[in-house]
Amino acid sequence: MKKVKNSQRASQLIEEGLLVVLALVMLGAVFTVSKNIIANVNSFFASLVGGLGELANSLFGWLVPG
Repeated sequence: MKKVKNSQRASQLIEEGLLVVLALVMLGAVFTVSKNIIANVNSFFASLVGGLGELANSLFGWLVPG
C-alpha cells in the first residue's frame, strides 16, 4: 500500500514538472512573437516617417533655401 502512494506522488510531481516546463516554453513563445510584432510595427512607422519626409521634401523642398 505504501509503495502505491509513493508511486502516485512521484507521478503527480512528474506531471506538475512537465506542466511547469510546458508553461515556460509557451511563455517564451509568446514573448518571441510579441517581440517580432513590435519590431515589425517599429519598422513600419520608421518607413512611414521616412516616406513622408521624402514626400514633403519633394513637394516643398523649393521653400527651403540652400
